[in-house]
Amino acid sequence: MPLSAAGAIEAYPTHDELDGVPQPFVTHQLFGHRAIFAEMVESWRSGRMHHAWLLQGPAGIGKASAAFAFARLLAGAATLDEPDATIAFATSDPVYRQIAIGAMPGLIHLTRPPVERGTGFRTQITVEEVRRLGRFFHATSSSEGWRIAIVDPADDLNRNAANALLKLLEEPPARSLFLIVNHTPGRLLATIRSRCRLARFEPLADDEMTRALAAFGHSLDPAEAETIVKAAEGSVRHALMLAANGGVEIGRTLDTLLQAGEPDVNALQGLIDQLTMKGREASYDLFLASLLAAIARCSEAAVRAGDLRAASAFAELWQAESRRLAEAAAFNLDRKQAAMTTVSRFFALRSAL
Repeated sequence: MPLSAAGAIEAYPTHDELDGVPQPFVTHQLFGHRAIFAEMVESWRSGRMHHAWLLQGPAGIGKASAAFAFARLLAGAATLDEPDATIAFATSDPVYRQIAIGAMPGLIHLTRPPVERGTGFRTQITVEEVRRLGRFFHATSSSEGWRIAIVDPADDLNRNAANALLKLLEEPPARSLFLIVNHTPGRLLATIRSRCRLARFEPLADDEMTRALAAFGHSLDPAEAETIVKAAEGSVRHALMLAANGGVEIGRTLDTLLQAGEPDVNALQGLIDQLTMKGREASYDLFLASLLAAIARCSEAAVRAGDLRAASAFAELWQAESRRLAEAAAFNLDRKQAAMTTVSRFFALRSAL
């Protein structure tokens, strides 16, 4: 995909792109994960780099961003001097720009492909996509430097694709490197895991999340930033989704509705109707997080007031609703009904106490 007239990067389309959330191959900064990144760099510089790394951890915390940052280093890009040891690259760097637009000869990004007809993307990474890796390694010469394949994420590989990847890992081409992103360990073949060097990524700390939000252009006051950081649970991607989708405003609106003496059912239903519209999944998630946080605050307030009966009742409600909402999401149950049930139970308990 070409550069825009102004010279800005126009990222190539992917199945998981979201408004307000830059893709990992365009993101020029890596927040956190300094120890893991240093381990990867040391293995390269020492000449003892394993041919396959498994970048494992929860979705959205920076695994793919780390993979592309490492690929830039291997391809010759220079890092910038940044405060707090943040890994960063100049967006004017030719290597950065080549990778960002998908034009780096020695790099292939394996992810869910577009459908053959119409718009949208396939639901899996197919064996045909993995076979492209074989052609890629055959067509590129090892004398050109490292040949890098980023599999993003391996969770999307179907059975045939996973077996095809395993064969490549068993007999890797010379100077090849596989950077395999994995959100859920149970969704990856054990034989693939056994042929990789594991890099376990953890959710980012709150201060790293706050710096990331500021770096991506979200100037929030401390209270707003804290609300989003807590709801995002260490995921920059989730935090950016919330910041771009009115997360702070949703939390404030909910607090106002919950503080009323009687539930404003129409207003609550109207708000939830908006949040359950297609494309507003991040906003809905923040609504639920804010709702559960409000229940937790009621328990904490009751403890401070010495009302242990109320504190226990609100704590039990928080636990029960947290479990029920997680199950509703896992089984794709009606989101509006799930949220309204929690709201109704909150007001019922508060009234009873």
